[in-house]
Amino acid sequence: MSITIDKILAASPNTERGRPTQLSSDPKGERIAYASGKSIFLRSIDDPSLSKQYTAHTTQTSVARFSPSGYYVASGDVSGAVKVWDAVEGVNTKGDYHIISGRINDIAWDGDSQRIIAVGDGRERFGHCITADSGNSVGEVSGHSSAINSVAIRQQRPLRAATGADDSSMVFLHGAPFKFATKLGGLHKGYVYGVGFSPDGNHLISVGADRRIQLYDGKTGEATTQIGEGEHKGSIFAVSWAKDSNRVVTASADQTVKLWDVEAGKAVQTWRFGGEGNVSIPDHQVGVVWPAGRNDGMVISLNLAGDLNYLVEGSQTPTRVVQGHNKSITALGSSQDGKGQTFWTGSFDGRVCSWDSDSGIGSAVDGETHKNQVTAFETTAGRAYSVGWDDTLRIADSTGKTFLGETSKLSAQPKGLASADGRVFVATASGIDIFLKDTLVGSVPVKNETPTAIAASGSLVAVGDDANVVQIYNVDGSHKLIPKEKLTRSTAQITALEFSPDGSLLAVGNSSGKIAVYETSSWDVKTDRWSAHTARVTCIAWNAAGTHAVSGGLDTNVFVWSLAAPGKRVKAANAHKDGVNGVSWVDGGKKIASTGGDAALKIWTVAAQQHKLRNGTFILPGTGERVRRQITLRNPSNFDGPARTNSDNSILPLRRTYSQAGTFRTAVDNTVEAGWEFWGWLHTPAAKGILKSSLAYLLGSMATFLPPIANFLGNQDSKHLVCTITVYFHPSRSQGSMQEAIILGLGAFFYAVFVSVSSMATSVFFESQLGMIELGYIIVLIVFIGGGLGFVGWFKQRYNAPLVSVSCSLASLAIITVITKENAIQVGVFSNDKIVQVMKMILMGMASTSVVSLLLWPISARTELRETMINVTDSFGDMLTLITRGFLSGSETDLRSTTFIKAQNKHKAVFTKLKTNLKEARFEHYLLGTEEEYKLQVSLVTCMQRLAQSIGGLRSAALTQFSLLRESTTFGNGTPLSSRYSPQIEGLVSPMSSRHDRFAVLTAIEEASEEGSGAEDRDDEPPNPFERQASTVSYGSSTMPTVRTPSEIFSRFIMHLGPSMKSLAYTLSQILQELPFGEGPQYEIKINDHFKTSLTEALKLYSSARADALKELYKSKELDRDRPESIEADFEEVAASCGHFSFSLQTFAEEMQTFLSILEDLKEWTEKENPKSWNWIRFWRKPKPQVTDGPNGVPEEEQRLIQPPQEPLLPKDLPDLAIERRSTRQWQAPVQNKKWSLYRKILDIILILARDDVRFAIKVGFGASLYAMFAFIPLTRPFYQHWRGEWGLLSYMLVCAMTIGASNTTGWSRFIGTFIGAAIACFLWSITQGNPFGLAFCGWMVSLPCFYIILVKGQGPFGRFIMLTYNLSCLYAYSLSIQDGDGDDDEGGVVPIITEIALHRVVAVIAGCVWGLIITRVIWPISARNKFKDGLSLLWLRMGLIWKRDPLSTILEGESQNEYMDLKEEFALQQYLLRLDNLRSAAASEFELRGPFPAKAYERIIDSTNKMLDAFHAMNVVIQKDLTASEGETILLKYTADERAQLCSRISHLFQVLASSLKLEFPLSDALPDTSNARDRLLAKIFHYRKNVASAEEDPNNPLVKDEDYEMIYAFILVTGQLSEELKRVQRDIEDLFGVMDENLFKLT
Repeated sequence: MSITIDKILAASPNTERGRPTQLSSDPKGERIAYASGKSIFLRSIDDPSLSKQYTAHTTQTSVARFSPSGYYVASGDVSGAVKVWDAVEGVNTKGDYHIISGRINDIAWDGDSQRIIAVGDGRERFGHCITADSGNSVGEVSGHSSAINSVAIRQQRPLRAATGADDSSMVFLHGAPFKFATKLGGLHKGYVYGVGFSPDGNHLISVGADRRIQLYDGKTGEATTQIGEGEHKGSIFAVSWAKDSNRVVTASADQTVKLWDVEAGKAVQTWRFGGEGNVSIPDHQVGVVWPAGRNDGMVISLNLAGDLNYLVEGSQTPTRVVQGHNKSITALGSSQDGKGQTFWTGSFDGRVCSWDSDSGIGSAVDGETHKNQVTAFETTAGRAYSVGWDDTLRIADSTGKTFLGETSKLSAQPKGLASADGRVFVATASGIDIFLKDTLVGSVPVKNETPTAIAASGSLVAVGDDANVVQIYNVDGSHKLIPKEKLTRSTAQITALEFSPDGSLLAVGNSSGKIAVYETSSWDVKTDRWSAHTARVTCIAWNAAGTHAVSGGLDTNVFVWSLAAPGKRVKAANAHKDGVNGVSWVDGGKKIASTGGDAALKIWTVAAQQHKLRNGTFILPGTGERVRRQITLRNPSNFDGPARTNSDNSILPLRRTYSQAGTFRTAVDNTVEAGWEFWGWLHTPAAKGILKSSLAYLLGSMATFLPPIANFLGNQDSKHLVCTITVYFHPSRSQGSMQEAIILGLGAFFYAVFVSVSSMATSVFFESQLGMIELGYIIVLIVFIGGGLGFVGWFKQRYNAPLVSVSCSLASLAIITVITKENAIQVGVFSNDKIVQVMKMILMGMASTSVVSLLLWPISARTELRETMINVTDSFGDMLTLITRGFLSGSETDLRSTTFIKAQNKHKAVFTKLKTNLKEARFEHYLLGTEEEYKLQVSLVTCMQRLAQSIGGLRSAALTQFSLLRESTTFGNGTPLSSRYSPQIEGLVSPMSSRHDRFAVLTAIEEASEEGSGAEDRDDEPPNPFERQASTVSYGSSTMPTVRTPSEIFSRFIMHLGPSMKSLAYTLSQILQELPFGEGPQYEIKINDHFKTSLTEALKLYSSARADALKELYKSKELDRDRPESIEADFEEVAASCGHFSFSLQTFAEEMQTFLSILEDLKEWTEKENPKSWNWIRFWRKPKPQVTDGPNGVPEEEQRLIQPPQEPLLPKDLPDLAIERRSTRQWQAPVQNKKWSLYRKILDIILILARDDVRFAIKVGFGASLYAMFAFIPLTRPFYQHWRGEWGLLSYMLVCAMTIGASNTTGWSRFIGTFIGAAIACFLWSITQGNPFGLAFCGWMVSLPCFYIILVKGQGPFGRFIMLTYNLSCLYAYSLSIQDGDGDDDEGGVVPIITEIALHRVVAVIAGCVWGLIITRVIWPISARNKFKDGLSLLWLRMGLIWKRDPLSTILEGESQNEYMDLKEEFALQQYLLRLDNLRSAAASEFELRGPFPAKAYERIIDSTNKMLDAFHAMNVVIQKDLTASEGETILLKYTADERAQLCSRISHLFQVLASSLKLEFPLSDALPDTSNARDRLLAKIFHYRKNVASAEEDPNNPLVKDEDYEMIYAFILVTGQLSEELKRVQRDIEDLFGVMDENLFKLT
């Protein structure tokens, strides 16, 4: 059994007296959008019973606007939130943005459907301009001093916008980006309620409370004329233009709607409501819309009562009035007569409406209605009874839909209503009132309890009360109630009662969500298992047969229950926002009606059994067995819906206790719970890493606090360097990473020793031999400080990696300490004391971290690699099933679900970690001698990369499908998507297919319920033996109708290939779930022997089915008919999408075969007895050439994964992609000409010096020499030592970066970290008073949050400088206090002055940071902004040139694939883009007067560029599958050569234009070439080939183009489509950044 929505009888729009209500229509004039309650409704104009409801808002909605494309809706609410969502399904939220801190009054779209302006009543601002897809700012709304009521955007360029507000003014804006232009404040004398541009953009109109209608020029905003002065007698709330831009319609509080001729300035028609001369507040007209795209000229107005009036010119009365509720529906009743079933609904405001169940049309009941909330309905023959909070019983004629005027006063507020045998029973707060023939005949008071619900059947009356009891009465002839039975099983207040139609059963619902059913013959419990509601049951209804019941509750859900199988139910989740208040059966049990807090009446279809697609044959991967049965790709654990709750415990959280004991108990429970959570966190890898690092720091601090270790290091005050080393080389890393850290650390130490010893030798030589110590100083400053530290800076930037940076910092620290702090160089004496001490400290620090890393919770990169591989394959399985399921269903829901987003984010995270682990595992493998295993793991990771690329191909094909379906969708009175089905197909489509549903034709593959395999997901009906079994249906082409629309082509494709596609995806997902390794900690290779053969068999089945499906698909397109080119292009694009998806799925499966082969090789290798080799040690041996074309030999791919390709001869100042740009770099000297050869050598030297990396090294060395100079001048050396100049020089080295932005970022982190570290040091020293035990403990405590900052938050410089400053202050002060210093009496000596010490360190660090920023900014400054823009421009130019080659032409000509793009070039492009993204991050920290760097916009541009490179790669993958074109491919490529060349030229031209605009920062032209026409021509050419040429190929002498020959051209089509879409996105971002050319830019002055 299943329940699906059939109709939504929408609520009426929200209205408020004195405030306009915004209405919007789609471009075709088929639907209107409006706000009601917390929902937005999209309602068909021609059939108001068809509507979509959007329910993502959590507060009262206020406005909804269709985009000009009609595909999206933007809606706002009273909290200031704006949501952008899919207008077709009404469920997929594209964007959620908070605009202002108050009510959104209006929203406007630009003509491209890309930008929106939202306005309202805010605090900081009254509106904002954003992009619809990302929410990025594209201007500001300013000029108003009060709430803005209305906004409009001109749909043509140049873009203009207008706003009207409560400050009686209209503001005109220029865009994009939008900015204030003019303010017109003297025209209107009251609130401005509405503004609007004419469709042609020539006029602008405003209306307001002063009854003025003012016209303006649409381009300049200048006021032109006023029309209709004195015509309207009340405030004008709304205005709307006709599509001809010559007429407008206005709605006013004077109860009129007027149609105006703008040119004549006169009203040509007036519609008046409420009667001439009568004042009727409900007839105030508060909204109006003139739907475009219609031929009947219909106007729709809205009155204050919420009624929609359909008005047509020439008719004085509305042609239709659509009525309903706009307040919560609180009661539902049903009556039956000869004409059919009628529903009665009452709402919170007392309004009562009747609804025809067949037509779905509602109308307000005439007569005097209730004054406030309607409580319940009950119907008898010809009568409809209602009770409400006005304490009255009212009677309506159920035939005439009119209240009779007969009112009976009740004894108290009514709680429920029931009828039986001509009597009407009303449960009130004080008792039971009994009516007969509309007259009160009895009243039974209830003293001890308060009735809460009532039901009646025959002579039985059941009354529930607030004491959890149901009292059963008999009614005698004198209308007295005689107690008969008490039902006391309920544990909560009774809230709903209902007898079955024959009176044999009584259903009892209570406030805890449980329903019990009693047999009235014995009052025994029939079932008490109906307990799925999680909140109060509000209503129950039985079907006519008494076999099923439906219930609704405050949990917003509707459940259908089975009496025969009580544990089984079906659920309509979130049926009504704010709760379900009424349910009823329709047509005796085929459908259900429900109402609730959203003011809508919904009709649900209850189907006995879901039809399924024929079962596909699939392979069980574990056994290789062929199975034919129904399968599902849904994983219950991936269900996005709300988690189930235990109804038995649902009431526990509601208990409250206010006693002190209860409060204390709660505090204890919370403390215990927090303690357990903290204990659990301590077992996470992050917590273990922090504890390991802090322990290593504690061990390092022993070099200062333990006398034996301190004596071993010598009598100097720098022993805190051991702690600093443990901070930099922390042990929270894998064994492989630790090995790399040790290698780099030792290399840094030996380099520092070399520089230090060389500088000492130089100083000693010049002092002892020449007596020219000053000249020695100069050489040391220039060569060893300038050159040595400059090389360190160059090395750090050249090998940009965290461990390299740390090693360079260590080398800088050692060099600066020895050269500038020690006196040996200054006095010309050779002393190795400091060098030996530094060597000891480095070795001790590394030993501490190594011991902790290897002994305490050791981390193996090899183990981490295997665990990461498991996560990668899991993410593959999740994404594969979700993408395939989305393609089969034709719905974007799966790809936009939180499950898919989580799987995608998980995949990105684990794939980045995978590469890191692979790099670190390399060191471990090489140390253990298992480098062969490492090479196989590289092959495995490379194969995973190709699998990820295949996943991307599947996703792109699916997204193409969705976009095509969206374009071909019709709604309302349009033609249904599929109008011709054979009986075989109709038997397969779900009952939903009869609705006007966009994806009705794609429901052929039905999945199991999203709820999983619970009891409610199975039918409780026995299978029908006479029903045709789906598995026996044949899909031969002879029975298939000819398809006519793109959606029908998709449907045909899915019906043919769906089962096989689903079966292959199922087999692949099952394999991925078990691969590639078993459970930890061993992670043994886990590969079933049947996997490979099972996958091979599954591929055979799929390949055969795919070929048949494509043949049938190609036969279905009526090639003999003439169509417009755009339609032909649509057909071919559909075929391309279907074909590409099927090819991508097959490619994924084939790549999985390679993956399994590599895994088998790896398993075989690990099972060898002695697999260790250590071949890398024998470096003198030449490696044997390796085969690269096998599945396992991938040395080139290994290099790609571990190290990017290096080109040391290329100039480093220009991006790698621009090396051919300047001819001077390619100039060669004439042969045998020494003069020109000399010039060439000079030019080579100049070019080397012109490189950015060389310049950076020179300026770093120059700055270091200048700073260190003060340590060698006798007059300044004491000052240098007093203010700890060596730490300032170290800070300078740490701050210096290649770009200004990077220097700013690191400088700020180090500056703040230094201040915090100094403050902590002063505080802790004052507490401990130099006690070593206290200092050790406090230092360990300080290290915990610092390592949290370094390891978890990823802010290494910030955390390290806190610890560095703490070490320099506290640990240094302790060394002074024990007379272990270098005579630093200026800081207190044995009684250290901690504030002086901290001050010196802070000043030194600040000076170093400032000096670094000065050097970076003044000497050869490198702006990350400019570098980023130049580099991105060059990248686009390169991409344009690559695509201009036409990827398919090289194969056609039989040339090398390198003519398009080889692997090296592709990888270089990816690496280059990564560097650009780093520059973008750095540019965000560059401060310039022209404003902040637009990082978000450029982030989107980088993302689009990355997607374009992915498209380049996708084309590369398809081409590299076979570099030689087949005979059929050759024919097809030659036939389409001209169209492909034009398309490639268009794309290349767009790349060049965008690159130029970015480079020059100049606005784009609004007349850029469009690729869609060229692409359509290519698609149509393929269509013509099939139409005109295919028949000629029937000649056996002519070659035949096979189905698989289209794979390459189809991939080309999809890739160009993706490039076009991303180029459009980039174009929009460039327009937002630099604007669009218009006449204002070129005004001559």
